[in-house]
Amino acid sequence: MVHDWGIPTEQEIDFLAGYLKSGDTVLDLACGGGRHAIGLARLGYIVNAVEIGGYPLEAASRLAMEKKYPIKFEKRDIRKIEYNEEFNLAFLICGQLGHFSPEDSRRIFINSAKALKVGGTLIIHLMAFNDEDRASYVQWYREKKPFYFEHPSVVHREQYYIPDQRVKIIRDFAVDTVTRQNRLFGISEKYYSENDLREFANAAGLDLSEKYGDYLKTPLNEKSQSNIYIFRKN
Repeated sequence: MVHDWGIPTEQEIDFLAGYLKSGDTVLDLACGGGRHAIGLARLGYIVNAVEIGGYPLEAASRLAMEKKYPIKFEKRDIRKIEYNEEFNLAFLICGQLGHFSPEDSRRIFINSAKALKVGGTLIIHLMAFNDEDRASYVQWYREKKPFYFEHPSVVHREQYYIPDQRVKIIRDFAVDTVTRQNRLFGISEKYYSENDLREFANAAGLDLSEKYGDYLKTPLNEKSQSNIYIFRKN
């Protein structure tokens, strides 16, 4: 699925590794299927990976065992982790902070800061909202590639944008075109501004040191599709 979306895993790993040196320790927050944890372990870094979902964590653990990478996977809620200055780098990327409330996001920053050694780095990557993200609409569409089920689905999508909260809510009712299996899927995402992140960082004792519009370190501007922020624990 990730490869179908064109997400540049190796580019992301190269970017993350640029903030590490030999023997450094890494905390992968909400690691999902472990593509970053495994990529960094392959480069020789010491990796802890935290994920709340059982299935992706099992898949990641299985793949790491096959490759004999000594990654420590933990089934935990990143809002409730407790580490004490154990890591040189922590990261929460691919827009995942946007799925948390401001209160939870502040808590994630504080937990991450506590987990970092002095001089450590926290990397946050958020997706920029475009005009389509800031729109409310209802539509039917047919998937070009299977996403929700084994075969392409016909999807009824409702999207609602709440301007004063900078939140979009998506409700998809998907029907597999072959099996007729169907289900309702929902997700919400909040756009956090740089000022929002600075506020979370200040609460955690972190300083914003760099910001980019992509993993090639293109300067961040109003046309950037990604917002990547680098925080330091000084």
